[in-house]
Amino acid sequence: MIRGVIIEGLSTTGKTSVFSAIKRLHSQTNNDEKTLIAISEHYSQVLHSYQGVLRSMNKDEHIQLLSRHVEYLEQQFAWIDSLGHTKPSKGVFFLLERFNVNHRAAFINSEEIEMMEKRLLRLNAHCVLLTLSQDVVGPRYIESRGEAWKSYVMKNHPTVTETCQKFLEDQEKLRMCTKQSLIPTLEINTDKADWDSYAKQILMGLN
Repeated sequence: MIRGVIIEGLSTTGKTSVFSAIKRLHSQTNNDEKTLIAISEHYSQVLHSYQGVLRSMNKDEHIQLLSRHVEYLEQQFAWIDSLGHTKPSKGVFFLLERFNVNHRAAFINSEEIEMMEKRLLRLNAHCVLLTLSQDVVGPRYIESRGEAWKSYVMKNHPTVTETCQKFLEDQEKLRMCTKQSLIPTLEINTDKADWDSYAKQILMGLN
């Protein structure tokens, strides 16, 4: 048995907080999978810090990176399946951050991403898109991480209004990508930053 969740969303929507909450709550649940495989966005995102310098991978490099992650999960599934284990506690629960939807947005009309989604479906993957309401974008996205972050996100957009509008446009792009995705997706608004509540909602939705 294998199943998992993919956490998607723009920066400051709470991906890492929900990711951590799911790990913690899952470990506290009786009779659930004893094996948890969690791969954070640092191992899957398009932009990386390579020896201190920001570098964006090209499409082929990135597809290979994501494919290796999926292949590992497939290998674990094949192993437990070959053993004939049927108890939930013997299964695998996986958690991925910033994976298929983010890369659908980055690599438009990618057959490779669609093929990867088919593989993830066979692993019983579900996706969650975290979003913010328009009124919350300013305080959360622009103001919540200090002056250095504020300067970074406003670098190409001189006003708060323009920066917020760009966020909302990018968020809508992710929303459209979830509709194109083969993986069932739940959208959760994270305005209230109630991470445990969102994690419980996600885990309950899998049962």
